Amino acid sequence: MANVNHSALSDPYLHEPKGASTATSGEVYIADGAGSGAWTQNHRHVGGHLTFSTGSPYAHSTTTTDTVINPTFTLVDNNGFSGLSSPNARIQYDGTEDISAALTGTFSIQQASGTSRQVELVFYKNGVALAGSRVIATAVSGEWHQITVAFNTTLSTNDYIEVFTKADAVATINYASGYLRITGVPS
Repeated sequence: MANVNHSALSDPYLHEPKGASTATSGEVYIADGAGSGAWTQNHRHVGGHLTFSTGSPYAHSTTTTDTVINPTFTLVDNNGFSGLSSPNARIQYDGTEDISAALTGTFSIQQASGTSRQVELVFYKNGVALAGSRVIATAVSGEWHQITVAFNTTLSTNDYIEVFTKADAVATINYASGYLRITGVPS
């Protein structure tokens, strides 16, 4: 039998890639287009929520410039992320592979008292606003309204996501609930 390098084999003679026996559960082989590749997690995901409360909601002193929403988040169904509380509430990506990530944040808001306010939410990545992710809704005293912000970005190890807010005038905006979800696949 002739000596043939694996890299010279044609498709019908190929078999499991190198490392298949040591790949961990949930990993997939990602080809690099040069006859090689690596084993990596097939996806990453996390959810973070505020504890629901209409009687004692998270109250945020909102100004006319972006300020970070800083409630206590509880992480659920986590694969590759950390919830941080210092210097403020954020979700940090801890995985080693770069991912293409879908971000979704949904919050129930109301104006604590006084005149209705136009409230904006925006995602920040590593302290910089993600252009195109800003949304707006009306916060009314005595009424709960839902506001959702969604965006796609890439994440590398130690990148972090925060949600910032501002309003058309200074106000206290109550948050009865909130959920921040990040899902990603290798990029």
